[in-house]
Amino acid sequence: MNTRTRQFLAVGIVVSAALIAVAAAVTLIAPHASSALDTLGPSLVDRMLPAPVSAAIGVATGLAGIALGARGIVGPTGATPPVLRIAAVVLAVIAFLLTPGSMIPVAGYTFAMVVIVGAVVLAALLVRRHLWWGLAVIAVLAGIVTWAVVRMQGALLAQELTASLIEKIPVLLLAAAHLVLLVALTAWAATGSEGSHGRFASWVLRNRIAITIAAACCALPYTIARASWLTPWPLLAPNGVDLADMPMVLLTGLGLGAAMLAGGVLTLGLILPWGRRFPGWMGGLGGRAVPVALAAVPAFVVAALFLAGGVDWIVSVLDGSLGDGSFELALELVLVFPFWLWGPLLALAAWGYVLHRRDASDQGQLTLPDTEKSSPVATRRS
Repeated sequence: MNTRTRQFLAVGIVVSAALIAVAAAVTLIAPHASSALDTLGPSLVDRMLPAPVSAAIGVATGLAGIALGARGIVGPTGATPPVLRIAAVVLAVIAFLLTPGSMIPVAGYTFAMVVIVGAVVLAALLVRRHLWWGLAVIAVLAGIVTWAVVRMQGALLAQELTASLIEKIPVLLLAAAHLVLLVALTAWAATGSEGSHGRFASWVLRNRIAITIAAACCALPYTIARASWLTPWPLLAPNGVDLADMPMVLLTGLGLGAAMLAGGVLTLGLILPWGRRFPGWMGGLGGRAVPVALAAVPAFVVAALFLAGGVDWIVSVLDGSLGDGSFELALELVLVFPFWLWGPLLALAAWGYVLHRRDASDQGQLTLPDTEKSSPVATRRS
């Protein structure tokens, strides 16, 4: 970890901690004015402590994060003192406990919309390199969109989702600040020492392929359940609802299933060749090395989101705030929505990806000049 990257992490700590401190201070001083921040579920700390105490902990955590991040920005270079690394880990745990609950559904809807935009961008890149194939893909996408708008009330669904997400922007920013603080603190503490990686990191590097495949498989139960909505035997369908008579519900379920499948595919990208170099068919990017941060940072943030959301769901089932508190419902959540497992596995997979890319760079395998990276010869070699 070079000095510039560690300072970048420190800046992320300062910014996210400042947002958390301000939001907590507003909640503490003017609780009625902070109602816009209550649209998501309570954090684990909120479940255990009164609101003023939880807000005070948020202020203290934010201020401590600002101080720690500032030390990382202006402090001396070299190895981080062990006491500061311990403090970073403690703050990361508190940030996890302060993370708002019920983020998984909102994140799912958001990512489903991102997948649509991403498909359009990828089709445009394909057109630049392979015109006719690109036009064929665009035609298929246009057909799917037309079917969704005409037959499945897709336009109304998109309008309602957009309006709902706009209303949640303040709390989404706050939730993102908690996740960024958690990831940045953990990364800053983990990379604060000099020298080669330790025994556990070596184990992660050796087993990163198996870990990544296991993480990607976590997407299968939900994806299969939503795909079954296209059959006469729908799984996890709303009770008493005929999906044929509820096209918007059907489209919502299929969209979330597609988003989950895309998440599994992106997870596999941490071990597949296109996770290290952009595929040759991506015009303007084909053959270039994928920036490590472009793959690793979203993976770590999503891992934190999955872990926080998975724990929140399990706690919600156990305390009766979600469902009827039955063992059957708890088992269904654990098996069909394994975010509690996907989160840690994804974090380990992303860590293994970073270690692998670092070792490959040290061995000179990813050090081609930009001009050579973008050349047809480099593309064929990759």
